[in-house]
Amino acid sequence: IRINFAFFKKSIMINKNHITFLSKKDKILKKIIEQNKKPQISKSKDYVLDLCKYIIFQQISTKAGISIFNRFINYYNSNKNNIPGWNQDEWKKIGISNRKKTYIENVFYNQKQICSLKKTNDSSLIRDELIKIKGIGNWTIDMFLIFSKNNLDIFPDGDLALINVIKSKYHVESIEQIIEIANKWSPYKTIATLYLWESLGDDFPN
Repeated sequence: IRINFAFFKKSIMINKNHITFLSKKDKILKKIIEQNKKPQISKSKDYVLDLCKYIIFQQISTKAGISIFNRFINYYNSNKNNIPGWNQDEWKKIGISNRKKTYIENVFYNQKQICSLKKTNDSSLIRDELIKIKGIGNWTIDMFLIFSKNNLDIFPDGDLALINVIKSKYHVESIEQIIEIANKWSPYKTIATLYLWESLGDDFPN
């Protein structure tokens, strides 16, 4: 299964201080940074649409995800106030499974709660609120914190691409060893993560 990193909006401004800090902390990461272009992430204004996007991209190929999301966004732009009212022909035409259709509806039922998260950058509070919504798990929340909230210190340990590239580059196997490596990157775990994803190219397995 592959997700296109480039498809998610990008624009956290990575500066020299971030690079210097990470390069001093981790020689392997320093080499990865030197060999790859600087990632960027842009802050989002539509949290509801973001969460729908992350749900659509759960456990499907990049090509399928982009195709389905493009159809969904066309429908969303005309029906954003009535998504839970869509009929079976509409969501099937978009290409959404029955399970994901329910998850997306859950996002809309909770959109007031989701939009209220614009007022906070507290990752623990955000995680506590979003995990209550069926269909939103830790990976989806990590994507939200990285791509929607621009939190600089997120390590999505449920991302198979990230875990596999660390295993390959650092010659470790256990999740405990991986977490220990990631903890060295704090408070810039997100930036290290972006570079590791970047090292895989635009497409990466998830």
